[in-house]
Amino acid sequence: MNSGNVAFFCVTVLIFIWLSLMYLSQTYEIDRATRIPPAPLIESVNFEGMNIKNDPEKIELVRELFNPDTLKAMDNGGLQPTGLDDDSLPLLWLLEVANFDGSDEAKAMTDKLRQKGHRAFTHVADDTNIISYYVYVGPKIDRRRIVSEKLAIDDAFGTDALVLQFAR
Repeated sequence: MNSGNVAFFCVTVLIFIWLSLMYLSQTYEIDRATRIPPAPLIESVNFEGMNIKNDPEKIELVRELFNPDTLKAMDNGGLQPTGLDDDSLPLLWLLEVANFDGSDEAKAMTDKLRQKGHRAFTHVADDTNIISYYVYVGPKIDRRRIVSEKLAIDDAFGTDALVLQFAR
């Protein structure tokens, strides 16, 4: 190969490379416009908190469940285990485990019941001159469950718990 052909070949290759780079290095415009829609207009809503401690009507509604006038002892025979009352509200069942004259005894019994996995609580009845502390388990909407808990509690603690139905 002579030197003229080599020079022509080198120049041709350089022109080819230069044209390729020119073609490949074209500037592309990148669309930087967002496709994300703007945030919706959301207005905040402030809710007023309930202050049950200062509202005597709400306290009475809460205490109504434990009012002795609204609880009645039920025997085991002939009753539907679940159902609705006349107001189409579910029947509620409570278990009165024991009542005490002292708060320490009631608290101890409540703690023992909770340690065994029962949902126990204490209610202070101060309607008379004598203050009584009632220990309850429940409420449940299925009488079979409250009866089952009664049997377990009676065996474990030597009590004779009373099954009560909340009567509206």
